[in-house]
Amino acid sequence: MIFFTALTVFLTPALAMADINLYERSGASLDFGLNLGAGVFSADSTGFGGRPDEDNTGWSEYYVMPILKGSYDTGEFGMFYGELAYAGARTLGDGDLADPFPGGSPEVGFTDGDSKGWESERAYVGWRSGSLFQSLGEDAIDISVGEQDFSIGDGFLIMDGQFDYKDGAYWLAPHSSFDQAAVININTQPVRGDLFYLKSDADQGDTELYGVNVEHINETLGTVGASYFKITDSDYSNRDGMDVYSVRGQGTPFANLGAEDLFLAGEYVYQGGGDDLDVDAHGWYGEAGYTFSNCPWNPTLSYRYAFFSGDDEDSSDYEAFDPLFYGFSRGWGTHYMGEIVGEYYLFNSNQQVHMVHLNALPTEKLSTGVLYYDFTLDEKTEGRNDHFAQEVNLYADYTVNDHLYLSAVFAYATPEDAAEELYGSDDMKLFQVAAFVTF
Repeated sequence: MIFFTALTVFLTPALAMADINLYERSGASLDFGLNLGAGVFSADSTGFGGRPDEDNTGWSEYYVMPILKGSYDTGEFGMFYGELAYAGARTLGDGDLADPFPGGSPEVGFTDGDSKGWESERAYVGWRSGSLFQSLGEDAIDISVGEQDFSIGDGFLIMDGQFDYKDGAYWLAPHSSFDQAAVININTQPVRGDLFYLKSDADQGDTELYGVNVEHINETLGTVGASYFKITDSDYSNRDGMDVYSVRGQGTPFANLGAEDLFLAGEYVYQGGGDDLDVDAHGWYGEAGYTFSNCPWNPTLSYRYAFFSGDDEDSSDYEAFDPLFYGFSRGWGTHYMGEIVGEYYLFNSNQQVHMVHLNALPTEKLSTGVLYYDFTLDEKTEGRNDHFAQEVNLYADYTVNDHLYLSAVFAYATPEDAAEELYGSDDMKLFQVAAFVTF
């Protein structure tokens, strides 16, 4: 469930997938692709200084993912397609600095220097209708079955089907697919929808669910949508039988009034029901951003508030919001909030987050920015305080060419009273650089 759901979905929107064609004849096509990723990480004062044996942490992560895609265009009766992808990942050094359970384990990190492994990432087949249903539009119906990616909206709730802690490369996170999935996309305009069945792997408790998603899309103003799904089985007791409802919107709703540079986004999620627990949880965010398009570097200034309910120990209900399968979709801070706190300590449950983000584009290939976060716990945990931490991230992303992408981040987090009670009182620093290659 970490930072990158997949290389080309998250940090590399500018990279072109230049697959190598192996065969093409009579409507049949077979292509080969390759994704590579590597990152180096260095952190000081692990656990805000509360882990003196692990005070300074350094590690590196790597992955390789060969991809094979095939398709057959029947012409009149649509197109059949499929994909196979396998990913190998490795962590070297001390392992990542995750410490979400202070005092509960002598070990730090979801991965260590021995974390490695190969695992299937995508194995699915599908069919697109092409022009078969002309009144509905091109490819109005798209049906796929197998191990595949699936997302709703900007990934606030469903995007990353795996946690990436078993086989190494926790932060790079080459794995994002759902182990089992059946999806029907109905791509009509302006209203479209999805019917879906998803099952995660053991990283996410072998969670199984069925659902529906409906969206109204306006090319100028944006998208509004609503989703419902029911979790029918999970190794996690809070998920079994849970009903999940979501409404959301994103876009430039005042573009027709001359405010095309004003961006708004938000989503509200309610979680209820449950077979083992009486779940009554909710989470939401609201965001506003403005791009100064007439200024050099096209700076964008945005603010977001996010809320995720925590469990009240005095209540018989279970109120801790389940972040489920959230991912990284629209850039830094969405929806991993903070490269220290949001990646390794708090995971979109029992927290309130203020975020201010300033982004600038010095060149077409370079994106730079600074983010400020303020974290507060919704329900106090083991201590008497709820103000957890403040964090600042500085980043630079550079697209070298169609195949190579570079990224660097410096993060600085200051513990507040709640974090000091759970961990330590030292400021944490993290520096990381990463490179991604696609063919």
